[in-house]
Amino acid sequence: MDGLALVFLLAVVVEKLVEIFKTIVFSIPFFPDKFRPLTLQLLSLACGLLLAFQANINAMDLLKVKILNPMIGVAITGLVIGKGANFAHDFFQSVEKNPKKLGQ
Repeated sequence: MDGLALVFLLAVVVEKLVEIFKTIVFSIPFFPDKFRPLTLQLLSLACGLLLAFQANINAMDLLKVKILNPMIGVAITGLVIGKGANFAHDFFQSVEKNPKKLGQ
């Protein structure tokens, strides 16, 4: 499977997982309303990081962006996955349009 397609697939998986957990988080009666969105965002980012590290996928390598520590690339990929498919699509489009800005 193409690496970028895998990133998008994992981003969709995270979105669907968060949708499932959204119902659970909002049904907990003693949980304060102001913490619910933050809880879902943290859950989303944690899932994205976990999936990126488990898949050992580095979007920076796929985009031919040179970074010193490949684990930083995996972490960035996890954050992109955790933000969801729309964010991943926008991220890769912006990097493809301006590859030199990230590579410097």
